[in-house]
Amino acid sequence: MTIIRRATEADIGTVARTYGRAFADDPVMRWLIPDDDEYEAIQVPFFGALARRWLFHGTLWCTDDGVAVAGWNPPGRPGAVVVDPTPVHHPDWRIERFIALRTVIDANTPPETHWHLNMIATHPDWQRRGLAGALMSTVFEVADEAGLPCYLETETPENVAYYRHHGFEVRTEWDAATADSQGPHMWGMLRPSRDQVRERVTGFRDERAPVAEDRRHRVQHPPGA
Repeated sequence: MTIIRRATEADIGTVARTYGRAFADDPVMRWLIPDDDEYEAIQVPFFGALARRWLFHGTLWCTDDGVAVAGWNPPGRPGAVVVDPTPVHHPDWRIERFIALRTVIDANTPPETHWHLNMIATHPDWQRRGLAGALMSTVFEVADEAGLPCYLETETPENVAYYRHHGFEVRTEWDAATADSQGPHMWGMLRPSRDQVRERVTGFRDERAPVAEDRRHRVQHPPGA
């Protein structure tokens, strides 16, 4: 039986390695870190820094052995104050790409309150066993209970098809780029809450469901920058 639980500080090394292996060929990650040797060298501190931000809010879930992991931003996307024990120092060109990526992501983020699936991964040796689906379902239940949608960004057609299978719909798509580098094409996908699906089908709105609110996002610096 698959055990899904909130991660702890003791899991950071394991889940960082899981992220590193799972994202080794990811278009966004390899735009940010194109050199194989550098990716190998910094993947654990890089993903560990990200994981600690979700851990700060208690929104980092993993399987009991850490071979699958999901980092979520809670509704409102509050900031996190964390100390990276092994900060990664990024060159200026990479910081420029981080900023370009954050700018287009923020421009396409839905204004309504939602749960944000920031990064989900399964170790390549453990894929196609339903672990990612089990991780997502844990927060889907929380979001549905609150009447909130879930949102994510992804960067391959295969992932778009996969997330559609789990109830997400393409909301927008865009390209990331800097003045001297063309980045990946990306999709923003939204999973409506159970109440929102019911409203579409029946025309009945649950008055308990939250009303959409406008908000602006802070530009966050990359881990270790």
